[in-house]
Amino acid sequence: MSNPIVTFLDGRKQKPLKEGKKSAAEIESDYSTLVWVANAAQRAAQLSLVSHPAKFSHPDARATPVLFVGEYKADGFLRSGNACAGQDVVGNAAALDVYAFLSLSLEDGQTVLQHFEAQTAQLKGLLGADEDTFQAWRQSFLQIKNNAEGNKTHPNVKQVYFLVEDSYHLLSVLYPSGLMTEHRERLRNMKFSEATKLAREARRKGQFHAQGFADMAGMLTQHFGGTKPQNVSKLNSNNGGEAWLLPCFPPELDSRYLRLPKTDFFKTLYSKDKDLQELLAGLHKLFAIEHYTNVAIREQRKRLMAQVFEWVLERAMRLQLQPAAWSTAQGFELPLAQQLWLDAAFLDQRATHVTWQEDIAEAVIAWFIPTYNRSRSKNDAVTLGVTEVTAFQNELVTYFRQHKDYLQ
Repeated sequence: MSNPIVTFLDGRKQKPLKEGKKSAAEIESDYSTLVWVANAAQRAAQLSLVSHPAKFSHPDARATPVLFVGEYKADGFLRSGNACAGQDVVGNAAALDVYAFLSLSLEDGQTVLQHFEAQTAQLKGLLGADEDTFQAWRQSFLQIKNNAEGNKTHPNVKQVYFLVEDSYHLLSVLYPSGLMTEHRERLRNMKFSEATKLAREARRKGQFHAQGFADMAGMLTQHFGGTKPQNVSKLNSNNGGEAWLLPCFPPELDSRYLRLPKTDFFKTLYSKDKDLQELLAGLHKLFAIEHYTNVAIREQRKRLMAQVFEWVLERAMRLQLQPAAWSTAQGFELPLAQQLWLDAAFLDQRATHVTWQEDIAEAVIAWFIPTYNRSRSKNDAVTLGVTEVTAFQNELVTYFRQHKDYLQ
């Protein structure tokens, strides 16, 4: 059975062996388990295990190392205890090999540090040290988790006044490097995973892809530590001194005013709506594909038509929530089918007008075709012939008739 500690030390001694600054025998002695671990134990006090490093606020900030281990609670809050995030290390960058050793996973999945805490026989056997030596090492290595006495902040750490009843707390805002690293990894997987690469390639070639991909627009990259990110923290060094920030702007609110249709609901639909334009553009791109009649393209076209249908239904729902009988006010002359659909006062009459859904489906079609045609620019590279347009119209009619039951 291999010894993971010996394997770890064998890997670390390769660089000095290649450099040749010391004799091979001296290097072998320096990287023997007992000698190297004893040296690492002496240097462990130069590092501190933390969850919120102060140096992210300012490289000269000298604050008390904070190691917060939160308890998980199913309370729905976004907080450290409810997120799976690793811990960070600050201190002398030259001693980071000590943390690499303590982070080493043994066969049971537990780290060397966890084995030191539990004083396991497994770790004692791997180290080959007597009991007194093991206890001395344990005490030295566990210093990495000991916070300094008292809580000391620093003028270079950002601070905010937090109101508490008639007084306030002065809070030092610290950077959750473990959470931000987990955040970065999730975004990296979203943007650069193999599945995402395949989906992007399909999009570039104008091909259908079943899963598609998600993306985050407007991200910014924040840098910490300059050319020496290791001087800020270990995780910062692992991330190349970079963190990704998502945009956090106030929402752009639409007008609360709802225009009630007086003669025709479909005449009030804003054809320049951004979401609708994107759907129309997506449909039009499908016609640019050489074999746009194949099954995959037809299925994608049906999905886009379904989204157009939902776009119409969403705007109809806003009218359905208006006070009953709004369409009977003076000046309103909606067709009966639209009154049955949009005005709550006509719900009881739907049963006696069995074709109203069919009428609305036909009206959707009558609105959609010219709206789609108007969305095309005059210099459009794709020109559909009469046959293609007729086929598309027939497909559209079939779709809306099949889904007329959704008109509730």
